[in-house]
Amino acid sequence: MPIYKGKVLRRHGDIVKRTVGGYFVVQGRADDTMNLGGIKTSSVEIERVCDRADECIMETAAISVAPASGGPEQLIIFVVLKKGYSSDVETLKKKFSKAIQSNLNPLFKVSTVKIVAEFPRTASNKLLRRVLRDQMKRELSLHSRL
Repeated sequence: MPIYKGKVLRRHGDIVKRTVGGYFVVQGRADDTMNLGGIKTSSVEIERVCDRADECIMETAAISVAPASGGPEQLIIFVVLKKGYSSDVETLKKKFSKAIQSNLNPLFKVSTVKIVAEFPRTASNKLLRRVLRDQMKRELSLHSRL
């Protein structure tokens, strides 16, 4: 974060990333936060670290979901792979965990990694994390019933 008069500023609004081809991708709210083990963090911060964890990664989306049975929120990383690349969720989970613990916080633990073809987006190309969050809540509640 930028510093002004000795104070670290907060980001507000949307974060926009410029791609290699000169296009722009709106990444969503800068202040879209999650509470991981009592520590507030931005999903964009986690995604920035995870995007650089392996060359096969095109884009990531970080969300947190509280288990249906209660307890602390679980960190879930959705990933879209680059065309022509492949990977498995366990390898990515290890790489994401290492990158997050080295670059952000050693206490953060990746609970689940899901590889998807694409992310849900608005008409203006904003990432819809709430759709991913709702999807995971449904999946977790189904697993807890079994």
